[in-house]
Amino acid sequence: MALKILQLCGEPPYHFFSRASKYGVMSVLRRILHLLRPYSGSIFAGLFCMLLATGAMLAQPILWQHMADDVVLDKQHHLFWPIIGMMVFFGLVGAFATGLRTWLLERTGQRFVLQLRKDVYGHVQRQPLSFFHERRTGDLISRMVGDVDTLQEVVINGTDTFISNILSMVGVAAVMIWYDWRLGTLTVAPVFFTLILMVRYNKKVKPVYRAARDKLGDVSAKLQENITGIQTVKAFAREDQAGEKFSQTITNYFTQSLLGISLRTKYMPAVQFISFVGNVIMIGFGAYLVIYDNLSIGVLLAYRGYWWHLYGPVYSIASINDLLQRANASGARVFELLDHVPDLKDAPDAKEMPKVKGEVVFDHVSFGYPTRQNVIKDITLKIPAGISVGLVGISGGGKSTLLSLVQRFYDPQTGSIRIDGVDVKSVTQSSLRSQMATVLQESFLFNDTVLENIRFGRPGASREDVERAARDANAHEFISELPQGYDTPVGERGVKLSGGQRQRIAIARAFLANPRILLLDEPTSAVEPDSEAIIQQALEHLMEGRTTFIVSHRLSIIRSCDLIVVIENGQVTEQGTHAELLSREGVYAGMVRMQMGTDGRGDAETRGRGDLPVTALHAASTRIQ
Repeated sequence: MALKILQLCGEPPYHFFSRASKYGVMSVLRRILHLLRPYSGSIFAGLFCMLLATGAMLAQPILWQHMADDVVLDKQHHLFWPIIGMMVFFGLVGAFATGLRTWLLERTGQRFVLQLRKDVYGHVQRQPLSFFHERRTGDLISRMVGDVDTLQEVVINGTDTFISNILSMVGVAAVMIWYDWRLGTLTVAPVFFTLILMVRYNKKVKPVYRAARDKLGDVSAKLQENITGIQTVKAFAREDQAGEKFSQTITNYFTQSLLGISLRTKYMPAVQFISFVGNVIMIGFGAYLVIYDNLSIGVLLAYRGYWWHLYGPVYSIASINDLLQRANASGARVFELLDHVPDLKDAPDAKEMPKVKGEVVFDHVSFGYPTRQNVIKDITLKIPAGISVGLVGISGGGKSTLLSLVQRFYDPQTGSIRIDGVDVKSVTQSSLRSQMATVLQESFLFNDTVLENIRFGRPGASREDVERAARDANAHEFISELPQGYDTPVGERGVKLSGGQRQRIAIARAFLANPRILLLDEPTSAVEPDSEAIIQQALEHLMEGRTTFIVSHRLSIIRSCDLIVVIENGQVTEQGTHAELLSREGVYAGMVRMQMGTDGRGDAETRGRGDLPVTALHAASTRIQ
C-alpha cells in the first residue's frame, strides 16, 4: 500500500528512496511490508480510518469559508448554528477516526516487532558456532535490540504518519487548485523544491547513518566485553585503561553522530524556509486577488487553513524521511542477520536420530578452521559403545576439536563421523545433541535458580528428578545449605557459587539429561583442590554405562579410562590402555614420567592432583620422538 501511494505521488518522491543497494530504503520497506502481510486486515481498517480523518480535516476550512462569506459578509445568520454543528460533527469524526487509527496501527506495529524479534533471535540461534566465533556478542545484541527498536519506531510511528501526511498533502493540493488554479499552483509549487532537497539529503546522509549504527554496535560490543571481563580488569588494576578504550569507542560514535546532526541542521531549516516562502506567496498573491480579482475573504481564509495542512505534512515528511534513513541503516543490519545462510544446517532429508547405543567411528576425518588449517589430520578411530576414552596431548593438538565434531558443531572437510553406523550429517542436529551431554572446564550457568540450571538438562523434569540428579553429582548437600536451597539464584554465570559448586551443578545437569554419549572437556582443571575428589567421584558415577570422551591434562581421571588416545598436531600417535601405553615406552609413558617423577611416584601434591603440565607434555613428546 505504501509503495503504491509513493509511486502515485510521482517520480521525484519515488526517487528519494535509494534503490541501488540491496538494503536501500525501498528494499527495507518492501521487506517490512512483506512481513506486515499477516496483519493486513488491521492495516486496511487503520487506513480506512485515516481516510475518514483526512476527509474530516479537509472539510473544516470549507466551513470557515462559508462562515466568513455567507454568515459574516452576506448576513445569512440562519446558517451560523448549522455551520457550527457541522464543524463539531467533523471534528468528532476526525478525532474518533484518528484515535481508532492510532490504536489499530500501533497495536499492529507492536505485534509486528514482537514477531520480528522472535524471528531474528530464532534465526541467530540456529546459526552454527562458527557464526558466533566470527562476530562480537555486543554487536549482535545491538542489532537484535537497538536496530529492531529503530524499525519499531518506523513501523509504529513513521509509516502511519507518512501515509496520513501524503494523503493530506494530495487532498489539500487538489482542493487548493480546485478553488483557484492560479493561487493553488503557486502555493503548492514550493513543495517540489522540498522533494529535491530530500533527494540530495538522502544521498549524503545514508552512509553517515549506516556508519553511526555500526559505531553504536562497536559501543555495545566494547561495553559487553568490559563488563564480562570486569574481574580481569580489576585483577590487573586496568580500570583506567579499559575506561580509555571505551571512551575512545563512544567518542567515535559521537563523532559519527555529529555528522548526521550537521546534515540535519542544514536540511530541516531549509525545509522550514521553503514552507515559509509558500506561506508568503499564498498570503501575498491571495491578497492581490482579493483586491483586484474578486477573490473572497472566505476563500483566502480557507487557503490559510489549508496552508498548514499542506506544509505541516511537508515538514513532517521531511522529518520522517530522516527517520527512514536511520531506519534503513538499522533495517540493513537486521536483515543482514535474517539473510545470513547457515554454513552448517540439517540436510533436506535429515531424519531424527534413533536412540543410540554409543559406538562412535571417525573415518579418515580431517578438519581445519578458517584461521587455522589442518587441526585434525586424517584421524581414524573406532570407539565401542559404553567405554571411556581419554584424549591427551599438548594444548592446541585438536582434542577439543574432536569433541566439537562429535556434536556436529562443525563438519569435517574430509571423512565422516558415524554413531551406531549413522552418519551424523544425515540426522537433525537437535536429535543428535539431545542424546549427548557436555561438562566443560567452566560450565555456563544461567542467571536463574539452582533448580532451573539443573533442569536445563531436561526441561519439565520434576523436582524429585532434579534432586536425584543433584545427589548423584554430590551436589545435594551444599545446595541444601544455600539460603533458599534449590530456589537460590546463582547470579550471572553462577558468580555466587564457587568453581567446584558450579561444576557439580553442571554434572547434575548432565545426570538429569541422561545422555548416551558424555563429553568431558577439562572438567576438573578449574576447581579448587578440596572439590576435585568429590567431582571426580561424581564423574565416575556419571560415566558408568555411557560412551565417554575425556579431555584432560590430569592423569587421575585419564588413567582409569578403557582407552587412552594420544593426539599430537592433529594426528593419533598412540592408543591403548594406561598399562599398555606405559609398557610401550612411548610419548604417553614419557608424559607419565614427567608428571610422576623418574621413580614413578612423584611428590604428594602431584600424585593427588594428577596434573600433566603443558610444558612437561611438550618436553616429553619432543624427547621421546
